[in-house]
Amino acid sequence: MSSGLSRRSMLQAAGITTALAATGFSLSACSTSGDTGTDIGSKGKTLTPYPTYVPSTIAPAADLPGTAEGVQAGYLKYPEPQDGGIEKPGDGSKITVWTSSWSAIPLPKAKNKFWQELEKALGVELDITVVPAGEYNKKLATLQASGQMPDVMQMVSTPNEAQFVLAKCQDLSDFVSGDNIKKYPNLAAIPTYAWEAVGRFAGKLYGIPVERPVSGHRLIVNQAKFKEAGLLVPEVGGIGVDQFTAGLKQLSGKGHWALGAMKDGAFGFNTWMPAFGTPGMWSVKDGAFSYYLETDEFQAGLEQMVKWQQAGIYRSNALTIDGLTANAEFESQKVYAVANSSIAFTSAGANPKLSFEIDSALPFKPSNGASPTHWLGSGVYGYTAIKKAPKERVELILRVLNYLAAPFGTKEYELVHYGVEGTHFTRNADGDPIKTDLANTQGGGRDSLGVQYLADAPQPLYVPGNPEVAKREHAFQQKVLPIGVTNASDGLRTSAWTSIQESLMQHREDAIKDIVMGRKKLSDWPAVLKEFERRGGKKAAEALAEEYEAAQKA
Repeated sequence: MSSGLSRRSMLQAAGITTALAATGFSLSACSTSGDTGTDIGSKGKTLTPYPTYVPSTIAPAADLPGTAEGVQAGYLKYPEPQDGGIEKPGDGSKITVWTSSWSAIPLPKAKNKFWQELEKALGVELDITVVPAGEYNKKLATLQASGQMPDVMQMVSTPNEAQFVLAKCQDLSDFVSGDNIKKYPNLAAIPTYAWEAVGRFAGKLYGIPVERPVSGHRLIVNQAKFKEAGLLVPEVGGIGVDQFTAGLKQLSGKGHWALGAMKDGAFGFNTWMPAFGTPGMWSVKDGAFSYYLETDEFQAGLEQMVKWQQAGIYRSNALTIDGLTANAEFESQKVYAVANSSIAFTSAGANPKLSFEIDSALPFKPSNGASPTHWLGSGVYGYTAIKKAPKERVELILRVLNYLAAPFGTKEYELVHYGVEGTHFTRNADGDPIKTDLANTQGGGRDSLGVQYLADAPQPLYVPGNPEVAKREHAFQQKVLPIGVTNASDGLRTSAWTSIQESLMQHREDAIKDIVMGRKKLSDWPAVLKEFERRGGKKAAEALAEEYEAAQKA
């Protein structure tokens, strides 16, 4: 992941939720995985080719064209749904599922019309265990330790993830590699970058990626307030950091703050560090790996965050604020900006209860003479693993996942994403599907059931009821993707890094909080770097470089 921002910090009530985006559930959910000695990497292996990418032929033409680099295809209105031509995939058998949800606990199947209609469409009985997202890592680790596994499960990072996958999950190489994927056309339409972000396990393919936008995190702002302060400019680097800071000060005071901050997420550092030219979490040059904490650019960004805290741009009690409170304060205009993802941006734009227009601020010109960058997401929320099973059973499950990944503009997509018209959504005057309270808050819709984390179509840039937000997001992506940088460790697996990754990320986040809040000094940062090396950072860099070289030989 490009940022490592915890999902617990994501803003939900106003529709400000991610999906990853760019970050996954934990600090490392989509990029690498832990093990206890199993050879999980690609070094010395014959590498299975990634699936052939075959764009959908039934998705409607976009109003705002996408690009191969990851700018999303945008739609300004909802298309008349077409039959996707997907045959009912099931045979009436039961499929057990483990997944998560950030929404309300789903209604029981007997009272859950969405669950019932989805089973009818799929032709299977879905025995779904939905775990609250904040508890998923812990409960998944317990499940893995038991040695048991459902037929289908959403995978996130746990200490023994890779070992578990190799021991218990189905090697999908013969089913999805190369042209084999064409048997499942909706899975074939998942871009290659998503498969690469999931990566290989011991050279083989074990996961079906759940694609999400690559555009990463940014500063989501109250448009009117930021315009008033002169902070919305048309080009990257169109405003200097000193002028940007002056505008933030103008918006702060008398019980208001320019920047929302909370106890998770370390003051939105994943938005500020790239503006100072910081490379991705791991970067590679001439075959050698470097960690971003070690760069002068990262420290320049940290110094600026300290100045903002001292100037009252962040609140003095920022670390007492949880995600729901931060969301409520943004919605009530107590704070005027939050750092979050592209999905958070479009979700907020679709929220009819939001009383102001939102926008995204472009990176400013930093004071350290560097060129601003933008951290890109990996392009996945996570991946789905399948329990080892006979060929016919695996093919059945892949057909079900293929249905769940039906493209935007089809009747199948509408069912999976919006449910039953009149129950889970209604249509406004422009034909946009608008979710009902049952679907949004009462556990009766798709979000509560968690099927969006099992398989999904490439994400369309579409905002029900607010096409202007889609236009703004498309314009933002066009400007930041050309300066975007990635995390070079995405899709790589080596225990030298994954065994220390989570503890080091927590150490990093704690160090940022301590320094920004004044509990420690900027001069203490070298001790953070020394701790990184003491815990195995140098060894991890060497192992990642070897794994990176092996992966390039595919």
